[in-house]
Amino acid sequence: MNTPRRTRIRVGEPIRRPPGSGNSSGYASGSSVASSITDAELALQQQLREEHSGTTAAAASLPRTSQMQPKNRVAMARIFFGLACLWPLLLLSRSPGSNRLRSNSVRNLRDNLRDEMKSLLKRTDIVGYGSAKPRVAVVVVVPPPQTDSSLEEQTILNGALESVESVFRTTDRNRLFIVTVVMDGRGKMGWFESKIQDIDSGKTAHRHGEEVHKHPKVDSKENVDKGENSVEHHAHSEKIHTIYNHASKGVSASRKEAVSFINILATKHEQAGLKSPEEDPILLFLRCDASLREFKGKRTWLDDVTDALVLGDEDTPVVHKASSSRVKGTVASKTITEELSPPANAVSFVVDYSSADDEGNVEVRESELGEVFSFDDSLEGLLSSATGQQMSLSNGESYQTPVTQAATALRLDTYNNFPSHDEHLTNHFSADLELSFNLWMCADGIDILGTSLARVVVDHSVLSPKEKTQIPGPLAARLTSAWMSGHDDEKYLNGILTSVATEAAEQYLHLRGENAKDHTMTHKRRLSDKTTELKHKLVRMASEAKQTATFPHGLESKCRPFSWYAQNVHPLMNFDKPELSASAAKEKAERLKPSVKLSDENMRILARASPVKLNYVDASGGHKEHPHRGGTDEQGNFGYVHDETALRLDPPSFQFKNDSDREKLCRKGDPNYKMLTEKVFVDLTAHEAAEKRAEHGLAERKRAKIFCLVYTIEKYHNRIPPLRETWLQKCDGSMVASTKTDRDLGTVNIPHEGPEEYNNIWQKVRAMWSYIYDNYYEKYDWFHIGGDDLYLLVENLRLYLESEEILLASNGGQLLPDGSEDQMTPLFLGRRFAEGGDRERMFISGGAGYTMNKAGLKALVVDGFPNCFPHMKTFSEDVMVATCFRKMGILPFDTKDEAGGERYMPFQPGHHLTYRPPANPKDDWYSNYSVDVHWGIDHCASKSVAFHYIKEDLQRRMHAILYHHC
Repeated sequence: MNTPRRTRIRVGEPIRRPPGSGNSSGYASGSSVASSITDAELALQQQLREEHSGTTAAAASLPRTSQMQPKNRVAMARIFFGLACLWPLLLLSRSPGSNRLRSNSVRNLRDNLRDEMKSLLKRTDIVGYGSAKPRVAVVVVVPPPQTDSSLEEQTILNGALESVESVFRTTDRNRLFIVTVVMDGRGKMGWFESKIQDIDSGKTAHRHGEEVHKHPKVDSKENVDKGENSVEHHAHSEKIHTIYNHASKGVSASRKEAVSFINILATKHEQAGLKSPEEDPILLFLRCDASLREFKGKRTWLDDVTDALVLGDEDTPVVHKASSSRVKGTVASKTITEELSPPANAVSFVVDYSSADDEGNVEVRESELGEVFSFDDSLEGLLSSATGQQMSLSNGESYQTPVTQAATALRLDTYNNFPSHDEHLTNHFSADLELSFNLWMCADGIDILGTSLARVVVDHSVLSPKEKTQIPGPLAARLTSAWMSGHDDEKYLNGILTSVATEAAEQYLHLRGENAKDHTMTHKRRLSDKTTELKHKLVRMASEAKQTATFPHGLESKCRPFSWYAQNVHPLMNFDKPELSASAAKEKAERLKPSVKLSDENMRILARASPVKLNYVDASGGHKEHPHRGGTDEQGNFGYVHDETALRLDPPSFQFKNDSDREKLCRKGDPNYKMLTEKVFVDLTAHEAAEKRAEHGLAERKRAKIFCLVYTIEKYHNRIPPLRETWLQKCDGSMVASTKTDRDLGTVNIPHEGPEEYNNIWQKVRAMWSYIYDNYYEKYDWFHIGGDDLYLLVENLRLYLESEEILLASNGGQLLPDGSEDQMTPLFLGRRFAEGGDRERMFISGGAGYTMNKAGLKALVVDGFPNCFPHMKTFSEDVMVATCFRKMGILPFDTKDEAGGERYMPFQPGHHLTYRPPANPKDDWYSNYSVDVHWGIDHCASKSVAFHYIKEDLQRRMHAILYHHC
């Protein structure tokens, strides 16, 4: 799927991008501690409080420093500010010959006044650093508790205080424009106000440039003795504004009110010359259960966010890593110089989680790289993973998230130009959904800076799931009717409302005492009836919402349709299939019943395994350690990604070298010839029929896509051309893992832990499978591995993998899959051996290779390798793989055909024709290890899929015989 280039949709006034003129305002950039607060600034802040309180009816909580009446203070401030500006000019205008100017005292006074004036304009805590380093305005909305519990209320308020305090600990005060705290559904509380004032006045830890300190609360000999007065006293400009909404307005309305105040403040600062017109402040929505993380070093979260949101100096080129883009046949991560690219529209912070044990010890669990936030069909929030393609393009440095959460940074103008600010969205999750839809459908989207300092820690105990991850039915109806009214959006609107209604119906029946596991027809009928009733209510609510004055109309003409969002940003949303009637549903269930049940043996095998979600999970750890270091190019540079389709797209032809070669390859009479002409064959008829059905769109399912992996070393590269001429080109994707990269041969050097030797093949296999998973997992359905002496009958393998038996097994063994599944039972296919005759220790012979589905590969690489003999040195890689799978409940599947013939053969065809076990099977390892087999010509399945020990000439001979070249 090709994602269209994201273009800014201009709605109303265009979203203004900072021109990046550097520090054009002439303001000094530094981290010096501020001196005294000017009367002019205090008067300006008071004026803003009074003006804002008149428009919002919200009370402000900033400490007052004067008892003068507001109008008098403003007037006096203007007089003092005028004098401060004019007095130096009056002095400078006096004649140089004046006796008063010649005096040292007056000259000093003149110089001091000039310095005062310069100091005022260099106060970075008042005017910031200019447009290239804009200040940040933080909004924290504190929602009312879900219950009347005083403990819940106290927990929420403590969480809010920690959120605000974390802003000051991690952010240079000089770059803080304002922190607006909205106390929704609450009046003033003295203790809370006192805590806020302590934070604002510097009595808690706060940052000036690189320095973090706090001011002593009391000047006393005791504190001096303790060293608490070691920090020099200095005054701070006020940075916190608190709004108290006695009647709850909800999160979206509270955010809008806070931003309204920020806009007024920005305008007044600009009018007073305290803000450059080019400075577009960064707006940070910080949830009250989230705290900005602290890191050592010069950089802060605001530096990384600024780099993402704001253009730098237009004359300065940007030198950066090339996003580690994994372009086929190229080496990533080379340093390049590029022209400036447009800034991102929003940054969603990486979310880590904290928890406390019974003793109060707090532990932080860091989220996995690539973890994003999204929602399911009923609009309930859930964690998911970025696609492998997104992770590969930037090496995890930046990737998209469908929905933002906990902390979101964007430019103030971006928010102001949103077409939708629905004040009816009351909880954080509904407000974040609307914010995300605005950013994706009407602007340039949301990025997570995976390896940056833009991280928060979320305390699960502060807010309930209802606030963070759930959306009530009426809000779901309102949100969907606003955003899902465009072309091809109706199916999403209908699907989501159906899912919301179904979930609500299940909860309703549960509260009435009905068991959700009750599968009787009576229960199903009640569930269906309640779902229909609730869905009709939701549809009515959606219709009524459109009649309200604040409903955001016309989004379909201003923004992209929701169908674009679902297909390009949140592809897990899939409502393409129409709702089925009862008769259609019954017909579907009948159709998915298998014609033949699986054997008891295979059902026991499947019962041990757990389904695996098919979404890609990044397990590379940044490709820094084995087994995920990756492949190298011809010069040994890591980051090389092999073009696995090159051989299939440009295959060499099979030809006899001469008549002697034809005679040699087509000779008759030996056991190999007999087995390949009297028993084993390639079912080309069934293969060609399946190809035609797929080509003309008549097949129920797409053909299985197979990736073939061969391993060798440079010494045996002469064995590779026969594979390429015969069977390897028939795989949808293929690669030869080796010790040397050769693009012409399709070989790739895959370094691994330990030496390159036979006794260390286990580490080689770990590195190979990790490379395949990291780069090709999402493109293929099946993965087969074998050595350079393997011969694979690819048509037979594909037909087997598409058979009802394997489709049924991959879906757990009861019903056939319908193609919409997002999880799968892991399958491990090949020639089963009982180690030492012990059937409790089954493994698959590595000679003929083994085949895994997507679920099997993911389970092995993501869950198996990190914990299963990660540093062992051994040659028995086949036993090791089986052992790792066994630990996860995944056992080798019995792959015999209906006649009992084995499909995966560990020796040459002729060997299996002539081999006979000794009288005591335990006297020979092969007969001892084999499980319930026939001997002689019936040992092999007629549609066998693999043979081992097939060297160069035999590769070509088998191919000539099987494909009728003789």
